Amino acid sequence: MVIGSDMPSAIDKQFDDLQRQIGEMKNRIALPAYVNTSGEQSRILAHFLVRALQMSEASDLVSRAKLGTPLAALTRILCEDLFLCFWVSRSEKDAAEYSSAVRSEALRLVRIMAENGRGTFRRASTHEDKTGEVLQRLKQEKTDSVKIEQLAARLGLRKVYDLLYRYPSMEVHGKAFGLPSQSEEGGILAALSAIVALVKTIGAIADNRVLRSQATTAAEIINFLRLDGIAGT
Repeated sequence: MVIGSDMPSAIDKQFDDLQRQIGEMKNRIALPAYVNTSGEQSRILAHFLVRALQMSEASDLVSRAKLGTPLAALTRILCEDLFLCFWVSRSEKDAAEYSSAVRSEALRLVRIMAENGRGTFRRASTHEDKTGEVLQRLKQEKTDSVKIEQLAARLGLRKVYDLLYRYPSMEVHGKAFGLPSQSEEGGILAALSAIVALVKTIGAIADNRVLRSQATTAAEIINFLRLDGIAGT
């Protein structure tokens, strides 16, 4: 990316757009449809809206401080949340599948911690060590983790995965030595632009389902993110 004399105004525009999304997200979260929801699908989507708001506000802070590495991490988190949010929004069945995946991930964490001797399970009344028995039960539970790349492909969002999730992975995983700094103006601008689009899209996915009882399509998401003009699927 060539840095031109208009770059500060371009960054200012992104800051304005981000602040607008933050305001809209706060208003959205306060709606009765999200505050008073009882259905699991709507509660999960409201959860992702709160996360999007927090990461939006964090993005504003770190980008103004020109901290490219944490901004890249926030971009990737928001992108993963978009995949999960879209998955949940498609149907009550998909929402239940997501909830099951959350439970499986928690059980897997507990199992690994116990296997590695990070803690023990004891009967409350006798303090008898029951770690072995609990581990046997945990090993029988389904604890397969959700692979984000596979999920993105399943959802028809492989292009989003490649361009917005895979792209910042080198920075996130500490393998960006020798590459152009993400803290330069071009890197900050690119990350801010992606974050604004991701937050806006997450909000649209949730609103379509919770406020309009409509499903969002993969094509609409790619259009929201302005990736429809890029080659490939």
